[in-house]
Amino acid sequence: MSNIHATAVVDPKADIGENVEIGPLCVIGPDVKIGKGCKIISQCSIMGHTTLGEDNTLYPFVSLGAPAQDYEYQGHRSYLKIGDKNVLREGFTANCGTKPESETTIGNECFFMTNSHVAHNCIIGDGVILANDALVAGYGSIGNNVILSGHTAVHQFCRIGRMAMMGGGCAISKDLPPFMMTYSKNNLVRGLNVIGLRRSRVSRDTMKVLKDLYKIFFRSKLSLKSAMAEIKENLEPIPEVVEFIEFVNTSKRGVLMGSLEE
Repeated sequence: MSNIHATAVVDPKADIGENVEIGPLCVIGPDVKIGKGCKIISQCSIMGHTTLGEDNTLYPFVSLGAPAQDYEYQGHRSYLKIGDKNVLREGFTANCGTKPESETTIGNECFFMTNSHVAHNCIIGDGVILANDALVAGYGSIGNNVILSGHTAVHQFCRIGRMAMMGGGCAISKDLPPFMMTYSKNNLVRGLNVIGLRRSRVSRDTMKVLKDLYKIFFRSKLSLKSAMAEIKENLEPIPEVVEFIEFVNTSKRGVLMGSLEE
């Protein structure tokens, strides 16, 4: 049985799971589905065709499922789908897709801090952290265990690979490859996301290979084509190297590069 505050406005058509808490002044629309164990603390708005998985926690002023902030949106049906065990802090927003029947998706066990934003048609993986005021524009793709620090911005259609990190104040318009880190000075790749890799218990042997990959791709004077050939020829094709190569080869916007200067 769910606990719904007397001042909350919950449409009778909404699908509310077991043991859901809906606090004061929340507004829940008719096409919303909320999984069991979710806690919606107060003053949250959930509208549109939004699906929340289980055991999510929403803090005050979270807004989910509003129409895409896109001139192409013309009032048709689109979706927002959110997984399980996510924490959405004050003022977090996520919108439905732009085109008919399209969707915005968010995975499991993510942490979205105050005033962060996920735009229409984004794909957000598992274990992602968006710090305060981090923004992901439309059609952005964020891999598992990525960290976006405070006041960061990801241009539309950009991708960020698994276990990468953006330092505070970055604004990128190209893809950030997996396992790498960029920060505000020129928004260039400046090294491996060593702390993130250690937290994910990546082995020392794998770390060594990734350090060699970083030196070849980002610190040498080789062209992109030559660097990729060097990586394929000289590095062990462990899954992480294969993942990096695939990411670069499938980039449509181009990838962020490094600097020869520290």
